[in-house]
Amino acid sequence: MKDKTKRTWVIVLGSLACVALVIVIAGQFGSKRAADPVQEKAGLSESTPQVSIETTPPSVQIAESSASETSDPGAGADSDGTEQTIQADPVKPEAPEKPTTGADDHTGEDVPQEKRNAETPPTYTKEQTTVTEPSEPEAGSTNSGGQVYVPGFGYVDNGGGNQVVEDNSIYENGNKIGSMD
Repeated sequence: MKDKTKRTWVIVLGSLACVALVIVIAGQFGSKRAADPVQEKAGLSESTPQVSIETTPPSVQIAESSASETSDPGAGADSDGTEQTIQADPVKPEAPEKPTTGADDHTGEDVPQEKRNAETPPTYTKEQTTVTEPSEPEAGSTNSGGQVYVPGFGYVDNGGGNQVVEDNSIYENGNKIGSMD
């Protein structure tokens, strides 16, 4: 046989196999709906006597709260006429009491002795109040270990002078890179 004929037969046989699988799968779905799955699993036929078990759901009692009766969101809603409201107008709660403040012209003697701060404030000398910042060394200065100071990095090891590497065979994707001709 020729290759073209073989390919045609493979396509025809594959298509027939797919159609057959679709028919088998569709038949399985149709038979599941018609038969009772409990009888099918148990292997029971229609002539077998049926036993039914009745269960009663547990009774649940929910206590009603008086808050739900007073906070009905639809209370006062108007659905008549051309203007409709979904909710009644909100009711503003009463303003809380303002905190009482002491008189602005009171003195330290107005405060009771038990509420006074008994601690004495700390005292400082002139040397304790001046701030001295540590001085940074000059950029490029060296320490006793031969390290060089770089601002922002501190003392780092000296790597010596710059080094140049020449390589004329550096290629990326077939193209020479790094050429400055």
